[in-house]
Amino acid sequence: MKHKNNQALFDYWNAIRAGRPAPRRGEIEPGDIRRILPYVFILERKDRDTYRFRLAGTGLCSTYGMEFRGHNMLSMWSDDCAENLKEALDDVAANATVSVVEYTAATNDGREVTFEMILLPLAHEDGSMTRVLGAAVPIDQFAWIGDRLLARQWIDRLRRLDPERMPKAPRPAEVIARRILAERPPVAVASIASHASRKPPLRSERSYLRLVKTTPAAREDRG
Repeated sequence: MKHKNNQALFDYWNAIRAGRPAPRRGEIEPGDIRRILPYVFILERKDRDTYRFRLAGTGLCSTYGMEFRGHNMLSMWSDDCAENLKEALDDVAANATVSVVEYTAATNDGREVTFEMILLPLAHEDGSMTRVLGAAVPIDQFAWIGDRLLARQWIDRLRRLDPERMPKAPRPAEVIARRILAERPPVAVASIASHASRKPPLRSERSYLRLVKTTPAAREDRG
């Protein structure tokens, strides 16, 4: 994934699913992903031709200049792209795969912006795989984004990935440990056992203080 928000969503989803094909909808805590929440959405699969937005973040709605809730995601694409996306969504829901979509959206006056979208399987409370958790983030950061309506879009690249073969994010404790080691190399410290076995020094070996009488500086200057 190119965008850190999509990587963050995948890492969160992967952590809470805990080895299962997908986490349940009720396990998603918005507060845990508040930083990326504006671009997160959840789709509900009604049938093969209908994946409706159950919710969509404010950032995504602002970027497109429209409210997504209740809209069918597949209606936003031309016929050939809609068919490719439909197959990807079906694979996400049926086989618990992960899809990453790179696409371009354009305004009526010819401006274009590149997006990256991730699609993750999400189970309903009854266990059925009828939800899709996703995020769509603009890769390009143009000042006009959000001021002009994105009228059409097309897929540039679509990848279906097996989550079991994707790199796992290190746990927070591992990240902290690696950072500490990188900043300060470990120092060898004698073990407790070695200190316990060490014998006290003999009287002749013990250190002591010795008073040394020195000549005042003034006398030395005279000499």
